[in-house]
Amino acid sequence: MYAAFERALLAAGPSDEEIAARLAAQPGERWRELFALADALTPADLEVTWRGGQEAGPGVTQAPYPVYGDAVERILGLLGELGVVVVFGWPDWVRGNPLWPGGRGLEDAPVADAARLATAIVRGERFGDGTIGHALETGTLQAVLRRLRRWHDEERPR
Repeated sequence: MYAAFERALLAAGPSDEEIAARLAAQPGERWRELFALADALTPADLEVTWRGGQEAGPGVTQAPYPVYGDAVERILGLLGELGVVVVFGWPDWVRGNPLWPGGRGLEDAPVADAARLATAIVRGERFGDGTIGHALETGTLQAVLRRLRRWHDEERPR
């Protein structure tokens, strides 16, 4: 039953093959920049600071929000530029999916699932502050980057 449900969800978005083709069409220099940034990440880069939360006026409190480091922000930007973030029904896809959180099993999944997981992380932040921070803490974003690198280095059509 779940397999039929998953196929229906994925039918609303691009197929594995379409996502892989979109990724393969991206310029090598952007991929190299992404992987260089990923390689250079330090524990300090993975730290998330929270701002806001103070009273802005009587009875009005600004909601706290996460602030990510420059390297993480650039990685997120490159994921968008490279077409890794795709349009599909990601909220339903992550529910009960063993890839979320932590990226467990992503190394054996199609590269399209790395794109879908990246989408859930990036888009999830818009609906829940701290989603990216959680993905950094659990290693989910790092698993996405490792899977993209393996695809780029070993599986991408030349």
